[in-house]
Amino acid sequence: MKIMSKILPCLAFMALPFLGFSQNFWEVTLTPGAIAYYGDIPVPYVTFKETHLAGQLAIKRYFNGEHAIRLGVLHGTISGNDANYTGHSSRGNKFIGTLTEFSVMGEIDLRGRKRYTKKLGYQKTWSSYVTFGLSGIYCNPVVTYGQQTNKDLGIEYPDWHFGMPLGGGFKKDINERLFIGAEAGLRLTLSDYLDGTQASGNAYRNDAFFFGGVSVGYRFQKKRANLPKVPTKA
Repeated sequence: MKIMSKILPCLAFMALPFLGFSQNFWEVTLTPGAIAYYGDIPVPYVTFKETHLAGQLAIKRYFNGEHAIRLGVLHGTISGNDANYTGHSSRGNKFIGTLTEFSVMGEIDLRGRKRYTKKLGYQKTWSSYVTFGLSGIYCNPVVTYGQQTNKDLGIEYPDWHFGMPLGGGFKKDINERLFIGAEAGLRLTLSDYLDGTQASGNAYRNDAFFFGGVSVGYRFQKKRANLPKVPTKA
């Protein structure tokens, strides 16, 4: 749990600059998709053989139509098997693990200001966005070592990991509240223990995973994003 004592203050620090801005609107998105791991066991490839279903829930607070802070939870399964890769088949390692990521990210909607204007109010549009932030990742892999002399055998690796999620996507309005889209991202970790293998793999080269999926979202508003009313002509 020592790593969590480092992660939580960082996540809180990222959130502070955004909390002082006035609320514009909230969004919530659900993204079913797929997750694929990259690390010591399937080096150097990512393959569909080790791709699994996953899902992400994100709550976003936009404060000017373009910039937002988002809290997210990503859940899925990651796995790897040396038998799938000729260069590692003799080692014989394999693993499977359930992964959950808790993230705080900034989001920049590159065309977000076109959605609401002072003169026209809401305008149906599509937009692309980028995301970046910090995360805490929990993964407790079940590892099968192919050799009794494996250097990792008997080592107890931590279950919590520190991550840096990066990604992007697009969304298209169905109406003012409902929208659909797609998102993809890379999760870099500051850990080489995600797969339970380090000493017998590429020691000290950090693991990573990819996530992508299609999204459906809902926009919460009480006063049409608090836009000022356009004065009517006399």
